[in-house]
Amino acid sequence: MHRLLQVGLVLMLLSTGRVFAEDLLFEETFDQPLSDAWQIKGLAENDYRVCDGALEVRVKPAGADGEQPRLLVNLPFSTGDMVIASVEVTVAERRLQRGEMAGMSLIDADGSMFRVRKTNVDGYFVMAPGQPEFIGPEGEEGDPLQYTVKYWPAQESAGPLRIIVRGHYAHFQTGPDDQGKFRNYFHSAIRESKTGLGFALFVQGLNPDNDCWIRFDNFRVVKP
Repeated sequence: MHRLLQVGLVLMLLSTGRVFAEDLLFEETFDQPLSDAWQIKGLAENDYRVCDGALEVRVKPAGADGEQPRLLVNLPFSTGDMVIASVEVTVAERRLQRGEMAGMSLIDADGSMFRVRKTNVDGYFVMAPGQPEFIGPEGEEGDPLQYTVKYWPAQESAGPLRIIVRGHYAHFQTGPDDQGKFRNYFHSAIRESKTGLGFALFVQGLNPDNDCWIRFDNFRVVKP
């Protein structure tokens, strides 16, 4: 079966809420202290807390060494497998300022490969990555300046952020929403990798004086 057809079939089945038998790779509901599986990067002890059944993380800029503040967990899979990671992401205190963000990333030993997030774009609280849309004249499809990007409001009713990995592609999806449905937004080819893979919960701040906190809850990674 052609790879694009496979990708379309996978997303169609996931969007319908079809039930799959699945292997649980990792789950954290944050009702108890953090699992020892987590690695903490770029965060001091007072920058994160398990509070009221969720993980709360202070939005802060990268350190002097450029390390992005995050908590990561390594798991046994490859980019050729089908893996689904999901997490609820909400703002707990204050608000994200322009350019700041929080979300989940697919990682390997060489760093981040694909990330989904809630962010402030020009004063709007949206989900990213957005969908590129061609707005230029016919024949100029190769010019990146002839594209705009469509974003979606970062509403809690959309449900958890999800990353779906399959066949060396990664997909951005949300759901189930308040009606039990899933929605697909963006997908991209990723580098092939078999070792050092996992997922990170990250924040990215710009203003050290913005004391914004993000809540992460119900983090779950499965192999359908």
